[in-house]
Order: sequence, then C-alpha cells, then structure tokens
Amino acid sequence: MPFNWYMEVLKWKYSIEPITHISVSKAATGVLAGIALGFVTPHAVGDYFAKVFSLTHHNRKKALGLILVGRMMQMLPTAIFGLIAFYIYSRKSIAQFDIPISLSYPILSILGLLLAILLLVLFMKRNHPKIQDYVQPVRKMGLKLVGLLAGFSVLRYLIFSAQFLLLLSILGLKISIFMQFMGVAFMFLAKSILPTFNFLSDLGIREFSVALFFETLGIDVAPIIASGLILWLINIALPAFIGLFFIPKLKLKNA
Repeated sequence: MPFNWYMEVLKWKYSIEPITHISVSKAATGVLAGIALGFVTPHAVGDYFAKVFSLTHHNRKKALGLILVGRMMQMLPTAIFGLIAFYIYSRKSIAQFDIPISLSYPILSILGLLLAILLLVLFMKRNHPKIQDYVQPVRKMGLKLVGLLAGFSVLRYLIFSAQFLLLLSILGLKISIFMQFMGVAFMFLAKSILPTFNFLSDLGIREFSVALFFETLGIDVAPIIASGLILWLINIALPAFIGLFFIPKLKLKNA
C-alpha cells in the first residue's frame, strides 16, 4: 500500500512542476487529504479539492489542467489492459450467454473523447483569456514529463494488480496468473467507466465487476469478493483514515 500511494505522490509532485516545485511531504499532504475527502464526496471531487488547496492561492487555478492530465495518464494502462480483458470477457460471454461484442462501443467512445479533450487542450489558442491559466501549464509539460507521469501511472497500476494477485493466491484461487491479471484489468476498466457517485470509493463496483469476469470462467467468486474487500480496506479505507490528519494542513485561506 505505501508503494501504491507513493507512486501517486510522485505523480502529483512532478505533474505540477510547470507551475511550482513542492517537496514529497507536501505532495503527500495533498494526496492523503484527497483520499480522505474523495472517500465520501461524489465523483472524487474531494481529491481535486485537497490537491488544489494544498497549493498556494496563485497556483490553484493553474493546477486544474495538470490534474486532468495526471488523471488521463492513469487511464492509459486502464484502457490498454482493460480492453484486452473486455475482449476476453466478451468472447467468453458469447460462448456462454450469446452476448454481442457491441458493448465495446461505449468504451471506445469514452476513450476517444478523452483523447479529443487532450488534443484540444494542447492545440487550442494560447491567448484565449478565459482558459489561459488552465492551458498554459499543460503546454509547458513537454513529452519528457508526460512520459514520466505515464511511467508512474503504469507502475501504480502494476503494484495494485500485484496486490490483488497476491491476495487471490493466498485465498487459493485456482486459475492462471494471466487470467487473474485480466480479471483485475476488467475490474479497473469497469470502475473507470461505470457511472457512479464514488461514495465510499465505489465499494461493491470492484467486487461485482471482477466477480462477473470470473463467473464466465465457471470459477467460485467467493475468494474474489473477499480479496476485493480486503484490498479496499488496505488501499482505500486505511489511507483515508490516515488522510484525515492531513486535512487541517490544507491552505483554505488565500495564502
């Protein structure tokens, strides 16, 4: 769990380098407070709030576009591995339930929309007065920084997957490592695209989606659901509790 969130801390620290330099401890304040606030707010609004208000007043508006880029970088491994898992799930569903693969169209549409937003931000006019504060920091990022954020995102994705696979192994799931990884990838994708309010960090969405994947393989879903709940406690509930102590450190005043 510390390695998992340390990747997020580094990603936040480096993502805002175009506007300001912060220490690892200050970046951790924004991330941990964001976990606590995002735990109970709809659509993870609390996470944005905490990160923005961990910065000084004149940097807050400029950070919003950079936060969006960081989120999109985390979507890269989610989309790549998730679509592979979705294809496997679709093939199994067709064989078992005669379900068409046309369900993949909404997923591709969402990914296309995210790409269009990124391209729009990168190539729109620089001197537009209403969006200059949001766009200019993004344009200063450069490919090297974007690549670094993508690397942190992939590492965090792999760490989380390794956590889940370890729990599945401890609980005695009898299936290949590859298919276990695909189940985790399917869960990530489902959590990213399903319309939810993010209350309690979508508790239940993870377990339902990964159980749905393995159910098509004829596997007992009890250890899978147990693994999801344990991982939720380790990766979300515990850091959210720790994050409560960092909320008072947020700069709520214009300073």
